[in-house]
Amino acid sequence: MVKKHALPVNGTTSDSQAVVINEVELGYLTQLAGWEDFDRKADDALRAEGLSLPGDYRSSVRRGRTIVWRIAPDRALIRSDTALGLQSVIDLAVLDLSDARVCLTLEGPGASGLFSRVTAIDFADAAFPVGHFAQTAIHHVSVLIDRHGRDQFTVLIPTTFATSLISFLADHLATEAATAPANE
Repeated sequence: MVKKHALPVNGTTSDSQAVVINEVELGYLTQLAGWEDFDRKADDALRAEGLSLPGDYRSSVRRGRTIVWRIAPDRALIRSDTALGLQSVIDLAVLDLSDARVCLTLEGPGASGLFSRVTAIDFADAAFPVGHFAQTAIHHVSVLIDRHGRDQFTVLIPTTFATSLISFLADHLATEAATAPANE
């Protein structure tokens, strides 16, 4: 099958702000789930790895390239370069989602503007600061968007929707670039 868009995709938004879309190596993606006393059990398991459970559902916890997101009252998602020793944790379900997600990066001064156009979230610096994330939808597909720099975002998307979401984002840039006013 011929790919419609080869990565990286370079484009501009309607206000002439550059955006680069690229796929990066996900590494390991592990979900922790639990029931009774999840906060304590998950935090204990994560502390053994030099991490901690985030206190809310918007802030991430980072140690180097390892990131922990609290995605539900009884769930956390961990992205890491190496496998963590969580498989032996008692009273928590540990699920490897590494093959179930694709990791994209959107970088450039137009990245937050592009996200604001394709999701129902305010990506202004004050509303969505560095170190925050959101679970939302792009084109009816659930995604996790993490802001790790002023103009740098990571997006986790289901593997089965990778091609269509990359095309949607790239086509959106192409459409915006085609409708941008000419410089006078």
